[in-house]
Amino acid sequence: MDTKSVYQEHVNALTDSPDFRRFENGELSRDQYDRFILNVVRTHAKSPQLLAFLFSLAPPAATASVRGNMLEELGFADEHGAAHPALLEQLLHGAGLGHCSVEVRSLADMDMRRLVTEPLLYETLVQLGLSAMIEVTAFEYMLARVADRMATALATHRGLGAPAIEWFTHHGTVDIGHAEVGVRNLDTYVDYYSIDECDAATILDITMRENAFLKRYFADVTLADYSEQTR
Repeated sequence: MDTKSVYQEHVNALTDSPDFRRFENGELSRDQYDRFILNVVRTHAKSPQLLAFLFSLAPPAATASVRGNMLEELGFADEHGAAHPALLEQLLHGAGLGHCSVEVRSLADMDMRRLVTEPLLYETLVQLGLSAMIEVTAFEYMLARVADRMATALATHRGLGAPAIEWFTHHGTVDIGHAEVGVRNLDTYVDYYSIDECDAATILDITMRENAFLKRYFADVTLADYSEQTR
């Protein structure tokens, strides 16, 4: 699979989009920046659970790296590590959005519940696992290249301090390595489970058929919608 080329196309589509340009140039309203923040939290609130799922399917050669990624997500990688869900909470409170925490996490729970209960798009768990690994690695690849720009935009145009944007600055550093390892793990996964090359390419196309970065981060959801959707 030419995964890196596909990822880079999607990153370029994100950074070249009118939404991102307005975000980076300070052309959004405060409510729109808040919407972006809430969307980021909603997107990544369940990352530890997704990594746990990938760990359960990881081939022996990829087990150590996936486990390390999961432990880092939970704040157990080293004695100074901060759990990523805690950094998301720090982002919410730093932006004055702590009152939205329960609602946005309820939406993340709803997203996870929908993922688990809806009919599977793929015939086997192996194929589903590959799709999940492709998407998780895609976000790592993107954040390694764009998270620092997002942090700068939020600091400059939304007035957030260093603690509030730590989730972004942290991912801008650690995801450089995670993305490289993740791409290698995709090849390891395909080889270990003897997935046909054409089938793997098809799963890549299906998983990346739309730009998940734009869809998740810049979804047209107002703050009021968060309350409405959790009723």
